[in-house]
Amino acid sequence: MSAGRSPNERVAVLEQKVLRVETELARMSTKVDEMHAVLMQAKGVRWAIVAVAGVVGFVTGISQWLMAKA
Repeated sequence: MSAGRSPNERVAVLEQKVLRVETELARMSTKVDEMHAVLMQAKGVRWAIVAVAGVVGFVTGISQWLMAKA
């Protein structure tokens, strides 16, 4: 894989990989901050989303139970 590379070339490749990871991490952090801000602005909507998710989970569980009995 890197048998023909000098130590300086290997360090340069590693630095590029680290730079890409740091860039992606910063991008994901920005997205998480934006989602957090949206959820904090709409506290009522957040509870509605949680309630709908709970209902969907309950209905899915009941349907699986009914299908297993049939």
